[in-house]
Amino acid sequence: MKIAVCAKYVPEGAANARIDPQTKRLDRSGEGALNPFDVHAVEEALKLKEEAGADAGEVVIVSVGPERALEAMRKALAMGADRVVLVSDDSAAGSDLIATSRVLAAALAREEPDLVLFGQQANDSDGAVLWAAVADRLQQPLISQVAELTRENGKVRGKRQTEYGYDVIEAPLPAVVAVSDAINEPRYPSLKGIMGAKK
Repeated sequence: MKIAVCAKYVPEGAANARIDPQTKRLDRSGEGALNPFDVHAVEEALKLKEEAGADAGEVVIVSVGPERALEAMRKALAMGADRVVLVSDDSAAGSDLIATSRVLAAALAREEPDLVLFGQQANDSDGAVLWAAVADRLQQPLISQVAELTRENGKVRGKRQTEYGYDVIEAPLPAVVAVSDAINEPRYPSLKGIMGAKK
């Protein structure tokens, strides 16, 4: 089973967000990091891979961003992801939801994953809709705000909390799933993983 995790390079949490007066976009000139919401998606992908057996699949991180974003994506590699696909093009800088979803969907179509995972939102924009746009472009079912995820018999089942209790939604694979930050507690990268990610 191939699992793709869409991850975003965001300004470091401690940095003061400001708008660049020239481009009218978020200033991303400072330090960056892997979006903390996406770390939960990476952890869930690794758990699903481990449940299937270490040799039974692959976890691929897919991202759109500047070349320096690769450094932030190394955290996912250090956690245990197998590889990173970074789409980096100056013409994509500052892309909106529509353009970003198109680029991500194209990269995902080339990878042909069985499951695509997203974090629930990005901490720099709080949009929480990119996963829906990508699922629409891929013409795949979507389950959002998932707090518990299981996979069996070619389907995924997501449990999410509502104001009245829980919804349990099932979808055939391939599918897109946006996980909430309540789904798991992400692991810390091991020293061996950190050294391997540097290679």
